[in-house]
Amino acid sequence: MNTRLIVLVGCLILVFIAANVIPVAADDTNATATTAVPTTTAVPTTTTTTVVPTTTTTTAVPTTTTTTVVPTTTTTTAVPTTTTTTVVPTTTTTTAVPTTTTTTVTPLVALFTASPISGTAPLTVQFTDTSTGSPTTWDWSFGDGGTSTTESPSYTYTTAGTYSVSLAVGDGGVLPSSTSTQITTITVNAAATTTTVPAVTSVSPTYGPVSTSTAITITGTGFTGATAVTFGGTAATSFTVLSDTEITATTPASSTIGQVDVLVTTASGTSSSVTGDKYNFAAAATTVPLPIFSASPASGAEPLEVTFTDESTGSPGSWSWDFGDGNTSTLENPTNTYVTDGTYSVMLTETNSLGTNTTTETGYIVVGAAAPVASFSATPTEGSAPLTVQFSDTSTNTPISWVWNFGDGSSSSVQDPVHAYSTPGDYTVTLIATNAAGSNVATETDLISVNAAQAVTPLAPTYAVTAAATTGSSVDSWLAQQNAEVATASPTKKSPGYDVISALIGCGVVAGIALRRH
Repeated sequence: MNTRLIVLVGCLILVFIAANVIPVAADDTNATATTAVPTTTAVPTTTTTTVVPTTTTTTAVPTTTTTTVVPTTTTTTAVPTTTTTTVVPTTTTTTAVPTTTTTTVTPLVALFTASPISGTAPLTVQFTDTSTGSPTTWDWSFGDGGTSTTESPSYTYTTAGTYSVSLAVGDGGVLPSSTSTQITTITVNAAATTTTVPAVTSVSPTYGPVSTSTAITITGTGFTGATAVTFGGTAATSFTVLSDTEITATTPASSTIGQVDVLVTTASGTSSSVTGDKYNFAAAATTVPLPIFSASPASGAEPLEVTFTDESTGSPGSWSWDFGDGNTSTLENPTNTYVTDGTYSVMLTETNSLGTNTTTETGYIVVGAAAPVASFSATPTEGSAPLTVQFSDTSTNTPISWVWNFGDGSSSSVQDPVHAYSTPGDYTVTLIATNAAGSNVATETDLISVNAAQAVTPLAPTYAVTAAATTGSSVDSWLAQQNAEVATASPTKKSPGYDVISALIGCGVVAGIALRRH
């Protein structure tokens, strides 16, 4: 009996829970509460309107207007007018007044201006007559013996001094005073003294022994009053001024081997260094000189300035250069500028106390557009395939076209190309640079070294999978999948009362099982 009671109580509790605790899912259709609204019936209303007619009576009152016309009377009385004219005789009297004419005579006064009134000789002065009294004659005296009868003359003073200028004017004796004189002073200063700085044009001979005095002749200008003659800064042993254009001098007894300037000094200054004033102190000659020289640059576009350097042997005492373009020099190491395109031969003649010798370099100087000198660089020059290399043109003389051969069968005409080497090996690169004057080739043997690429071997996995790990992983994967499905699943929609029915069925099953056991 107790067991049955317990089962019955359990069933009641399950029903209660099913009805009140277990939530019932709402259906898709929401219940709508309806509230009864009382109904109002409209009652028709009747309105009665009574129209009362209105009567309007208008009475017309006649208006009477009376107009009275009053006649107007106008009276005009004519009054006669009487005009009286009286003629009065006129008498005219003329009295003659005598006329007196007065003539004012302007006195004759000599006046003039001068401009300028001072300056350096030669001084030209403009004189301008400003006299009064209408003069007809002018007599000028300029103070240096010069005269003029011109009204406004111009006069030039050539000698320094102070001069009194006078002007006498006349009118031919018409006026009471027929002459008048003015005096003005003109100051003329001496002209500035012109100074001439000496200039040396040549010396002869142009060389001599370094340890012995040599008599030479110096020619030039402005030698009058010379106070010094120097050889490379060392005073001459002696000198004599023969004229304004010639001096004889004796070289210092001892000096330094080499070419020096011979300079002349006067009160006006010292001569400047020029090509013609060179003198060479030579070593004692043991052989006839052998002319040898170099030039830099030896080619190029005009104007081309070339410096020549003497490299001779045999102690030359003098140099005579012929540059092939009409220019010459007696300097030891001269410079010459070529201004015309062409090929020039250069000749050097040297002399010492034992004799003279000449060397000629044929076609030595080339002036004009020059062919390029091809050259280039590359980076990198070594590496693994594929190796990409940047080539840079460094040619001179302005090439206008380029032909590259990379050594692997490939080529390019770009000035600074980039090339990729894909096969290992050593490659020789060639560049041909060209302009209007010609072409030039530069070759770099085995410039590029390409190595074989290193193979990369993949690493095999070194881990093992156990059965337990596999089972565990499969279970974990299954649980994760189920959780995901539960999380994303839509709730099942049930009809109202479904949970109560399920609870009752469950209670019945449980009660049946309990009764069967007892």
